[in-house]
Amino acid sequence: MKVISVITEKGGVGKTTTSIHLGATFSEMGKRTLIIDFDAQRNLSLGYKIPKDFPYTVKNFIEKTGNFRLTQKGENLLILAGDRNIEESIYKRFDLKEMIDILASKMTLDFIIIDCPPRPLSGKIGLGEIALCASDYILSPIEAEEYSIEGINELLPSVKRIIDNHNPKLKFLGFFFNKVLTNTKNFKEYSDLAKKQAGQYFLETFIRQDVNVEYAKKEGKTIFQVAPNSRASEDYKNLVREILNKIEK
Repeated sequence: MKVISVITEKGGVGKTTTSIHLGATFSEMGKRTLIIDFDAQRNLSLGYKIPKDFPYTVKNFIEKTGNFRLTQKGENLLILAGDRNIEESIYKRFDLKEMIDILASKMTLDFIIIDCPPRPLSGKIGLGEIALCASDYILSPIEAEEYSIEGINELLPSVKRIIDNHNPKLKFLGFFFNKVLTNTKNFKEYSDLAKKQAGQYFLETFIRQDVNVEYAKKEGKTIFQVAPNSRASEDYKNLVREILNKIEK
């Protein structure tokens, strides 16, 4: 079983959409996948039309309360619902890892995707750091704009600190561009800049902007359900192939 955290230090770059479609792509490939909504905004849960009053959430999971319950969204896809009150509680750095290890001993999973909150990794024990301490890999979407590119230089040192001090097995899969308009001059310029800054952590695959992604979100579905032959559908499959190649190496 591999645990992948999808994390950014800036909101609005498609982190949750990435988590949804990463999980959906793995499940389409026959990989039994669980997505954990670890963001108090609950956008992933909303995207899957999981109600606010769902009786079991990630807060129950990490606090060992309530009756364990997941939402099935396909033959190989499971969702652990988010909780708006998750940030109000104080957790230890390895609380989520402990529960994931217990879960893995009781059910067969190939991948766990953690949708992290868009917060800086400040060194305090926040949800992002707790997620990375429970993970094997990190993936980070970026956009072709200045603030997003600057985030590369901010995120990498924070990840290195966590690797050095708390989770030596953690590996950075890389940054990839999301919501791309390929025919713009900006994309080429920012792509070159990101390659220079991210180095070995730059992923060649990018996700093109596609109206079908927004349509799928409104319907509480994935791109594979509403437009399986769309360009975004093909891009997500290519992204997962590149990720799997990196993991296998």
